[in-house]
Amino acid sequence: MDSIEKPDKEKLQENASLTIPLLTGNEAFHFFVSYSSLDSSWAHKFIRKLETDYSDLRICYHERDFLPGKNIIENMVDCIQQSQKMLLILSQDFVQSRWCLLEANLSVFRYCMERKPVIPIMLKPCQIPLHLNHLTYLDVNDTSFYEKIIKAICTPNHLMKHSTLVPYQLSSIYNGKTLMILPCINKDNLPSWKLGTFGSSNIPDPLKMVIDDPEVYRRAINILNEVSSPKCCLRYLSCRITLCIILSIFAIFLFAFAIVTLFVVHPYLQRSVSKFVLLFLMLHFPMLLLSMSIVALVVNMMCWARRSRKEKLRELNLKVGEANLILANHSVLMGYETINKLSFVYISLKECEKVFLDTFPDENPSAKEMFQSAIIRYSSSYACCVANKHFPLSEEVEEEGHMNDGLCFCQYVSLQLKNNRWLGDGIGLA
Repeated sequence: MDSIEKPDKEKLQENASLTIPLLTGNEAFHFFVSYSSLDSSWAHKFIRKLETDYSDLRICYHERDFLPGKNIIENMVDCIQQSQKMLLILSQDFVQSRWCLLEANLSVFRYCMERKPVIPIMLKPCQIPLHLNHLTYLDVNDTSFYEKIIKAICTPNHLMKHSTLVPYQLSSIYNGKTLMILPCINKDNLPSWKLGTFGSSNIPDPLKMVIDDPEVYRRAINILNEVSSPKCCLRYLSCRITLCIILSIFAIFLFAFAIVTLFVVHPYLQRSVSKFVLLFLMLHFPMLLLSMSIVALVVNMMCWARRSRKEKLRELNLKVGEANLILANHSVLMGYETINKLSFVYISLKECEKVFLDTFPDENPSAKEMFQSAIIRYSSSYACCVANKHFPLSEEVEEEGHMNDGLCFCQYVSLQLKNNRWLGDGIGLA
């Protein structure tokens, strides 16, 4: 806020030489401001500052300039069409409310938003909407923020042709972008080992722009919901406590029995050491075998529980891969961050699929089958790497991939195979 209230004098002089563009045709405003109602206090203060410093500037915002009698969609369309530019004040509240309104009616707004420069202002940290990811936002905490916004406002539209909203189909821009993190719907009071349930009735808003068919999303999520939680009684705290109590009682019993036996056989020590040893072994050997058997049973149960968890994670990984076979047709992949949290990323696999087809043209199984198998086995872990921008062993890759920021899918599969990870029957790539 200080950068708005007290801009540097030299920079103000520099901005004074900038010219506010003339309004032409049906233009009534220099820009339309969209913001969340929770950010209205900051927005109004910012607008008053602009209008005080630049009396010729015509700014449109909904509290003042929307016409009564029209619904909000009609008012927004009219205001955007009558404005030279759009200014979006970004915050988490904006993304969840105002942008969702734009996004849900994107077919209505797209015509004008793809022709009007969009200036995003980062008021509070938030996840940038996918359609705006290619734009450089202005941060209000930047000491030169006010000067930069004035310069953007005064720049003619024909010099800002790359600042418009871009359709999501341009995968070169969006490849590798995180769409959303989806927790399970029953996450509250859910044990860490138990698999949650993911909602499949409605497509989450961040995915609507890339998946327009609810049935596609429903089918993918239902594949995951088919996976059952690991079955092991030791997962429950009550079972572990009960087992500890039983073992404690047994240990106390053995200790007491040893003490009692020692006093019973003590008279024999003076008569014959061999008789004492024989009697001691006769009394304690069965107990020793029993205790060793119980210890072996407990260790085996723990190892079984660990193996069971690994098998369940493997099953979940493959189920996510099966779901990705459906989502990949819409340039979306998902991976499980934890067993109860999914990451969705925008990834186009068309170029990577061509690599498989060109590399294995006459193989058996076919190149297409191998590509599908690779998606099933590797896509979940790959999606997590993309979401976290973390690609282990990426320094080993020398050839150029199909993604600017990180490894593309075919590079990732090649690395995994090179390091003999997750190879199995049917992969056909080793």
